[in-house]
Amino acid sequence: MNTRFAVATHILAYLAHAGSQPVSSEVLASSAGTHPVVVRRLVGTLREAGLVQSQRGAGGGTLLARPATDISLLDVFRAVQESEPDLFQVNSTNPSSHCDLGRVMQETLDGLFGPAIEAMRAALAAVSVAQVKEELGKHLPQGCPGASG
Repeated sequence: MNTRFAVATHILAYLAHAGSQPVSSEVLASSAGTHPVVVRRLVGTLREAGLVQSQRGAGGGTLLARPATDISLLDVFRAVQESEPDLFQVNSTNPSSHCDLGRVMQETLDGLFGPAIEAMRAALAAVSVAQVKEELGKHLPQGCPGASG
């Protein structure tokens, strides 16, 4: 897994914090510690998933497309994954078909790891972007610029 999920979550939490105020890709990139082009690409992906909307023109930027309480981390995860991830890279291995153990290894591991993948999905589905924003608020120092809102 790459950093797309973490950066996308950062973007959405920032937008939740900003409320109805559009946020530019430059501001989002500065906060996430990445390049504005990376943010613009992710914003495009999040827009296609219906999680954000863009407002053009002076004072434009990105806003949440729906309430932060209605966006789960599973929504974010699914939006930024290009395909269903092979989290444990089981299907990236090439066991020998000439070995009895090798012929059944991938199928066996897929069956054993399936519950872990389902648990991860359930955990992500149980957390909203609003909850991420609330948790961030607990860690912001008092008087931190942007700490209110």
